[in-house]
Amino acid sequence: MALDYSFSQEHESFRAFVRGFAREGIQPYVVECDEKERFPVEAIRHMGKAGLLGIIAPKRLGGMEGDYIMLGIAVEEIARVDNSCAMICSMQNTLPNLVPGWGEEAARGVISGERLVCIATSETEAGSDLSNMSTIACVEDGHFVINGEKIHVSLMPGAALMGVTAKVQQPDGSSRITFIRVPADAPGVSCELMPEMGLRSHQLGIVRLKDVRVPVEHTLGGEGQGKAVLYARWNVSRCLSALNALGAAQQVLDDTIEFVKKKEVYGKAIGHYQAISFPLVEHSTRVEAGRMLAYRGLWMNTRGENAARIAGMAKWSGITDSIAAIQDCLQMFGASGYLKALPLERRLRDVLGLTFTGGTINVMKLTVVKELLGASFMDISG
Repeated sequence: MALDYSFSQEHESFRAFVRGFAREGIQPYVVECDEKERFPVEAIRHMGKAGLLGIIAPKRLGGMEGDYIMLGIAVEEIARVDNSCAMICSMQNTLPNLVPGWGEEAARGVISGERLVCIATSETEAGSDLSNMSTIACVEDGHFVINGEKIHVSLMPGAALMGVTAKVQQPDGSSRITFIRVPADAPGVSCELMPEMGLRSHQLGIVRLKDVRVPVEHTLGGEGQGKAVLYARWNVSRCLSALNALGAAQQVLDDTIEFVKKKEVYGKAIGHYQAISFPLVEHSTRVEAGRMLAYRGLWMNTRGENAARIAGMAKWSGITDSIAAIQDCLQMFGASGYLKALPLERRLRDVLGLTFTGGTINVMKLTVVKELLGASFMDISG
């Protein structure tokens, strides 16, 4: 039989390990970090010591050298406790390992949890449309001189190194988007926190670069290959974003199921009422389907196949279905679900934030249009 939808025993053991770890190493910091919008430094170091920031990294650097399925399991299980830490786990595994050029010293620091890397790509007039960016890098005496402003930069302030996209002018007068490694403490770099609705402890910042000089050897992924490098990583990270949302939704569903079996109205548990039980069936079905789609995308990436279509489908549907599940579950708790005493309102805020990571929901649909109908049907220029 060719099809096999089961996880290996190694995967199942790893899942049990991460689930236990997340409750002990991450959960104690979640509420405080969300309320104070504080970077989860302690949780990150715990993740580093547990090996969860080097799941797909080579063993020679201190990593596990695992597969994308293991990484998906880690993100999903951490998300049952905290979406911000799940996002950090996803980023720190994919950026150093799928974007070449960070260097072994940076990779070892990430794996240990002592330093983080991030990417700075979005701008006020250039979000999903990277070609519209205004950040430029001129070449002078073997250095890039970078000027521009980036917004929605995850893990800033906090990360030690940034991957900054900039337009570099070519001898023929054209410009090419290049991905450049920039130390966050380099002269000319400044950062301002962007307060956000959810995912508050992962931190989001505005990064300004004024005459920032870095050697041209700090190019990530090859000169002029900035967009290509980002697109290749997105086929993995979009599946992980879906699992981040679905992990949170599954935990909310589990908690809600236990609640409705005990909460009584008019003399019997509310789970007996089909207005409660049927939505739980529907959302559980969609969450399970979303998980399988996301893991299929990771499996395709492991095999070296083009997962753009599946990754786009997984992200838009997985996150959308997770939001709907959490909203309905919150209602089942009545007014208590709206209060900060329960984690449902935080869960909803956090999963809403995942709709914007690595491309919006509608951008995901455009990528699927390209795969289904062809690139010409993706053209929205009019």
